[in-house]
Amino acid sequence: MSKVLMAFLGTNNYLPCNYYINSEKVSNVRFIQEAIASLFCKDWTENDRIVIFLTEEAKNTNWVNNGHKDGKPFQIEGLEQRLKSLGLKTKIIHEDISSGQNEEEIWEVFEKVYEQINEKDKVIFDITHALRSQPVLAIIILNYAEVLKNIEIKGLYYGAFEVLGTIREVEKMNIKDRNVPIFNLTSFVSLFNWTNAINNFLTYGDAEDIRRINQDKKEIKNVNDLTIQLEKFTKSIRTCRGISMKDFDFKKLNELIQTNKNGPIKPLNPLLDKISNKFEGFNNNDIKNGYVAVEWCIEHNLIQQGYTLLQETMKSEIVAECFGNTEITNKDNRELVTNSVTIISRKIPESEWNELAKRNKDQVKKIINYLNMTNEDFVKIYDSITQFRNDLNHGGFVQPTPPDTLKKNLKKYYEMLKRGAKDV
Repeated sequence: MSKVLMAFLGTNNYLPCNYYINSEKVSNVRFIQEAIASLFCKDWTENDRIVIFLTEEAKNTNWVNNGHKDGKPFQIEGLEQRLKSLGLKTKIIHEDISSGQNEEEIWEVFEKVYEQINEKDKVIFDITHALRSQPVLAIIILNYAEVLKNIEIKGLYYGAFEVLGTIREVEKMNIKDRNVPIFNLTSFVSLFNWTNAINNFLTYGDAEDIRRINQDKKEIKNVNDLTIQLEKFTKSIRTCRGISMKDFDFKKLNELIQTNKNGPIKPLNPLLDKISNKFEGFNNNDIKNGYVAVEWCIEHNLIQQGYTLLQETMKSEIVAECFGNTEITNKDNRELVTNSVTIISRKIPESEWNELAKRNKDQVKKIINYLNMTNEDFVKIYDSITQFRNDLNHGGFVQPTPPDTLKKNLKKYYEMLKRGAKDV
């Protein structure tokens, strides 16, 4: 793991300026790369490195000394000499690249830059003098390397010389007035990452990428609390924590989403709206959240979780109706619901009830009466779900149901239950 500053070198005869970011300033330097190295690489070691990418023209004009000419060479130091004069311990490397005149050359630049990135590097990238496709290429490479080489993007910077005016205007300015801001564009890389992570959440229903991005980045106000809640919710669904669906604080989650819309990365707001829309239908302290969670499972192909949550929510609803909301975690009451469904569907006489049912005869009769009065199809749906749930839980080793059928039937039985259909 090491730190690396990467930058493209241009070909212009750059004017001395004072580069600043926040309260720090580097005065009277021609090269933005020298300024950035002075600002960020002071404490770097011999294990770290500065890598400058340069075309043949940039090498001849700005890397070596006296590269610019007007009849005869100007007596000016090139970037190589300027970097060495800083007395840094870090290695200074130059890498020859093509000028990117066609698609093949652009891919060559991509490979050259990517090859200079090592596993788990902490990367600073200066794109001030990047030409044509190079700034976009830099952002793509950084994100690519984040995935494949597990790098950490410490900064993406741009020296905004143009805020001073044209070159002719700046030439007339006193050096003390040539103050050039260095823009920190790292948030744009973060937006790219957030977009991908939120897209994964919207597509697959998994907040792990959102939580991972936030571990070392704090761009959004209260984002840590938001990502914790999102991951908590999706983990609960993926591990079939039905009681968590009832007890989850959806009101707090929505408040966190709204609070984070006041953060510094405004383009995130529509993405946060999409997250908010995903939770429509969920309410605090509501057993029926389990059914909304089933819709989530259907949408995100969580088929096994969907069957489990559907059947267990059906069971919770009956326990709550017959014994009260506080009893939905009572193991015996839940088992009595299962027994009651079996008694109805198999037409089992009271004399043949199992021991649990016999010991709790009054409760069983209460459940049976409730089921008979409310929805006669409930029992048929429950039975059908049981068969597919068992098939899933036992790996499909005996008379396996095709995957597409499992998905289709989950949606079918959920919708039938939702509308109270009569054609099971």
